[in-house]
Amino acid sequence: MSFSKRYSQYYDLFDHEKKNYRAEAAFVTDMLGRYGIVGGNLLNLGCGTGRHAAEFAATGFSVSGVDMSADMLARADARRISLPGTVAKRLRFQQGDARTVRTDELYDAVVSLFHVASYQTTNADFMAMCHTAATHLPRSGLFLFDCWYGPAVLADPPRVRIKRAASDETVVIRIAEPLMRPHDNTVAVNYTIMMTDGKTQCVETVLETHVMRYMFKPEVELMLDLSGFEVLESVKSMGGELSAADRSATFVARKR
Repeated sequence: MSFSKRYSQYYDLFDHEKKNYRAEAAFVTDMLGRYGIVGGNLLNLGCGTGRHAAEFAATGFSVSGVDMSADMLARADARRISLPGTVAKRLRFQQGDARTVRTDELYDAVVSLFHVASYQTTNADFMAMCHTAATHLPRSGLFLFDCWYGPAVLADPPRVRIKRAASDETVVIRIAEPLMRPHDNTVAVNYTIMMTDGKTQCVETVLETHVMRYMFKPEVELMLDLSGFEVLESVKSMGGELSAADRSATFVARKR
């Protein structure tokens, strides 16, 4: 996942209002616990600024977070330093690509949230991510991830969205303009981000494009099977039966 330095500075600002990281982490730990993973070592692929990782560590997991963005990781490490010592010592972060990173360690579970799987826009990319998970798991280890769910994306395609967020230092307006690419099951989201400095009132504009893939159960199950996993469960975001109205799907798979 590629984010500019400017965008990463406001990553948490955009999402803290709509995302309940503690509740999402509790959902994940509950799902892992249903299949016997209670505490232990966890690999967090695409950890971003470390907010989920910090919540996992607070529940007792030792967490290794991986992200492609050095700036995201700097913010994650600053977060780690600010936490109580007993939590901070269970966190570590490193730079890496979910498709290729190798830590030379085994974990009880591999977790990837915030639709990192949907940034793997080709079959080869997604299977490489699955192979990364398999490489870091013993037999019966769990791989949990979420993604954009294809039926819901097709039933209700993404629309132009405008979001405003503010802090003491800045006001940010983000315009998201999606472009469907139906032949490869992706959406190119073109972002215009306008940042106003609270002191100088100077405005800076950043343009970015994020390409995301929407996925379907049969293809996910096939690629997981080819990567050495069996799918245990597929549910909607935060749990419950997955339907064609659910934009986000969570999959839990066990390494054979």
